Amino acid sequence: MTKKNALSPQHTFDRDISLSRNAASTDKGASYQVNISADWQVFVGPNGGYIAAIILNGMKTELAATAGLPILQPRSVTYHFLSASVAGPATLEVQIEKLGRTLSSVTAKLFQNEKTIAIALATFGNARAAVEFSDLAIPEVISPEEVGQHNMMRKGVQGHVPFRDQFDQRIAIGPTPGDSSETARVGGWTRFNQPRRFDDLAIAAISDSWYPGLFTKKLDPPMHCPTVDHTVHFLANYPENAGLEEFLLVDFQTSTANNGYLVEDGCIWTAGGLLLARSRQLAIILPH
Repeated sequence: MTKKNALSPQHTFDRDISLSRNAASTDKGASYQVNISADWQVFVGPNGGYIAAIILNGMKTELAATAGLPILQPRSVTYHFLSASVAGPATLEVQIEKLGRTLSSVTAKLFQNEKTIAIALATFGNARAAVEFSDLAIPEVISPEEVGQHNMMRKGVQGHVPFRDQFDQRIAIGPTPGDSSETARVGGWTRFNQPRRFDDLAIAAISDSWYPGLFTKKLDPPMHCPTVDHTVHFLANYPENAGLEEFLLVDFQTSTANNGYLVEDGCIWTAGGLLLARSRQLAIILPH
């Protein structure tokens, strides 16, 4: 007998990251059944941010099910992608490595077709009173209304993939695909096409939702860049009074590319300038 988690069935994202807990779970870990949806497909398989959200959902679900724990927020998650996933059933194993009232650590492994797809380690912790500052400022860009809906994020344009249909993404940083730039930097405004509040699960997905900054270079031959590992640091909670249809601003920059790999850093902001999360990923550069 399995037990469904309590995410809303109305939103596509919540439906597609939902889990069923297997009965043979232990007090330190659990096994979950998931169904990876084809609606989040990119060029070579389901998007890594979508897979990251599934894994984080399992970690949160298992931690919340553990008796006697306060509600903890994710602070850091690192994912290592070992194999490409495909649409269809998969199994997520979640293990609580350390329980604490201040910090807890959780690991997870995603399996599909007898292969390990991904391994993840997350740290969860409550907000604490301490010194607060940031040397980072939100980039100055035009508004999403001024950008308008356009470019490769829509159906019927070159490079369309099903994953793009899930988001309203408006390029405000860097060139549009096919154009070149001196800096390998991309980004812009993003929100779900179907209105939904942003939370840590959505942030996990959005942290790997854009094309790499490297694509602003004229690449010959064309390349694609599967993620090797990806880390997200959650820095602030989405404001409670924010509306369902507000945009976030994302800013991704490929800082280095050599030996067949790239490193990309990202920032995710509210429209009001609150830095919600930072990310870094290592990706391998492969010809199409």
